[in-house]
Amino acid sequence: MGRVAVVTGSGRGIGRHVVLKLAQLGAKVVINVKRGIEEAEETLRMVKSLGGEGLIVQSDVSTEEGARHLIHEAARQLGAIDILVNNAGLGIAAPIENVDEKLWDKQLNVNLRSAFFTSKYAAPYMKERKWGRIVNVTSVAGLVGMKHLVPYSAAKAGLIGLTRALASELSEYGITVNAVAAGLVKTKMGMSLIEYIGRQSGANEDPELMISRWARTHTLLGKLPTEEEVASLIAYLTTPEAGSITGQVFIIDSGWTIAESKNYMHWQRY
Repeated sequence: MGRVAVVTGSGRGIGRHVVLKLAQLGAKVVINVKRGIEEAEETLRMVKSLGGEGLIVQSDVSTEEGARHLIHEAARQLGAIDILVNNAGLGIAAPIENVDEKLWDKQLNVNLRSAFFTSKYAAPYMKERKWGRIVNVTSVAGLVGMKHLVPYSAAKAGLIGLTRALASELSEYGITVNAVAAGLVKTKMGMSLIEYIGRQSGANEDPELMISRWARTHTLLGKLPTEEEVASLIAYLTTPEAGSITGQVFIIDSGWTIAESKNYMHWQRY
């Protein structure tokens, strides 16, 4: 590939897997964390073990200055920005009456503001080369809305709108912009949500058992998508082969968002 790829929030979880996939494709990768520098260093070691090249830029992309610093530092050290994966995300479950201005702003800033400003500062580098790939990691929450996740759902829905608007504006420069809407994945944030669901429902079970039970009930495939599966989809959208795909939202949720489709003939359940 020979491209330069920036992945926000890539010290662990889906972001780490995206970094590794892109390194395997031959990209020079930029690992970004706000904190958790040890996790970023471990990700970089994994990249190098694959024979890849990368660096770490520590910055808070939920702020304009942090987003600018990430992009400009990556370009300064590696000479270009070809691929941007906006993966940084934060979901904190709470009923709406417990959501104050600070909690609202925090989730909007991490999930939506960060993607706008990183894209804003990366776009000139891509325009210069007449080629670029931006992939925004949204969520099924942005498509359907989710109880106790109002700020998160709103931010992820906004990210879908941002994706389509950017795709329209940047298309003439050979830049594609797409979104990947993941369902529940067994990341640190995903596990926090499962535990929250358990507390709300009064369940006192092992988290792994809860995940298995939840997936059987709420997905078509009876399992959660893996971090690697999500990363593989994201990585494909950054390749030259995906050059005719733009402004699209790709759902990877094991059939969660259409799971009711398997129940419509079970009249005896009603």
